[in-house]
Amino acid sequence: MPKKEQFARVWLVTLVVSYGAYFWFASNANRDSLWDQLLIFAATTIAQIIVIAIGSAVIALNRSQGPSIDERDRAIDNKATRVAYNVLIAGVILSGCILPFSHSGWVLFQAAVAAIAVSEIVRYSIIVGLYRRGGYD
Repeated sequence: MPKKEQFARVWLVTLVVSYGAYFWFASNANRDSLWDQLLIFAATTIAQIIVIAIGSAVIALNRSQGPSIDERDRAIDNKATRVAYNVLIAGVILSGCILPFSHSGWVLFQAAVAAIAVSEIVRYSIIVGLYRRGGYD
């Protein structure tokens, strides 16, 4: 399995688990408490950093002399990034252009975080899928 695919799998699992927990805790937290919301977001971010650092170190130690990035890797990354960008733009339009007319505060923040999280989950899902499928068409 290529290192890029391994790294994408680590990121994908980390994002799904951490943001799933984040939105669950955020929906059950006191929405009027700034510190509750910030603490949940900070804990999510720190957990992601720790898991990704450990996962990256394990991947790097397992195969220190892996093949370099080739055209296939670049094509897969470019396709996944293009799709994720469109998802992100749709989320930003929703959270920055439509929701402010009916919501404010933490709802807008949560919508923006959701847009970022979903776009990254889409990106890494496409990367894993294209590596598994064996192509980038």
